[in-house]
Amino acid sequence: MTEQMNLRLDKSLIKEFEDLAKEENLNRAALFKKVLVEGIKNERLNVAIQKYVLKKISIEKASQIAGVSIYNFIETLSKYQISTSMTVDEYRSLL
Repeated sequence: MTEQMNLRLDKSLIKEFEDLAKEENLNRAALFKKVLVEGIKNERLNVAIQKYVLKKISIEKASQIAGVSIYNFIETLSKYQISTSMTVDEYRSLL
């Protein structure tokens, strides 16, 4: 089931959407959905990393929030040079 959402955007942002939509051969609504899905994915990852770094949640919970496997979450942390209590090799040994 889908629902409609209305929001107000600056003309300059709408113009950017229109320009990018043309480049990607999409309509504005399709591009907006694509950008929104990616943005939510990135925001979930950012929230998970923040909470993990602040030791508010475990690595397991962080991977759930981020919507990725523990292995992928550990890989992401290593890309950002954030140390973990579990290495990828330690995780592999659990499999």
